[in-house]
Amino acid sequence: MTDGACDKIELTARVEDYLEAILEIEMSGEVATVTHMAKNLGVTKATITAALKKLKNDGLLEHERYGDVVLTSSGREKALAIYRRHEFLTDFFVRILGFPRDRAQKVACVMEHEIDESTEMRLAAFTDALMQAERKEEEWLRGLLAKLDSAHELPLPMCLVLDGSGGIIARVTAQYELRKRLQASGFLPGVEISDIRKISDQNGTYFVFNMNGMGIKFGITEASAVWLYSPSMR
Repeated sequence: MTDGACDKIELTARVEDYLEAILEIEMSGEVATVTHMAKNLGVTKATITAALKKLKNDGLLEHERYGDVVLTSSGREKALAIYRRHEFLTDFFVRILGFPRDRAQKVACVMEHEIDESTEMRLAAFTDALMQAERKEEEWLRGLLAKLDSAHELPLPMCLVLDGSGGIIARVTAQYELRKRLQASGFLPGVEISDIRKISDQNGTYFVFNMNGMGIKFGITEASAVWLYSPSMR
């Protein structure tokens, strides 16, 4: 199979891992072998050998029995795309979200197989813009990063607010008729809700609370759809 025919190959997440592993070994200045790949990926040599045979048939690499593993031009192009995506994601999780690098690497390994090129490029552009703002010490970025450190203050559904507490409506996540009904009844962003109580009896679970001086009763569906800014969480 020629290299050009590889453009039509649908790569699975595991195949992408193999290509990326070969590239990383090459980038370290070493030569990829079955033994080396098995160690890096934590699988048996037999598993690697079977995978390499398929990748060779697909025109993504060259490998003779007991020989070195070498990517073809198409294989290296695909491997570089995967590697680039992994690095973008890792950088985003570490530099922007403040993840420890080992955790960032693990999350990136999962996500790198699930995003398309358009998503990757937009995420990369977003990350680059934030890094440029960081270098320029722009004030708005400091505010954004401070907000990321206050994740405990994010809104949550009313049904998760502790008994006796309340909060300010952040959003209504219901759709269609329920959304219209809630908004028509005054459940809008900025409105305060207080003294939320969860009650369970023979009729099920429901919530009672005060809004604008009125006592209101919600079922679990409505209480899950109204999200509040509240420091009190379960």
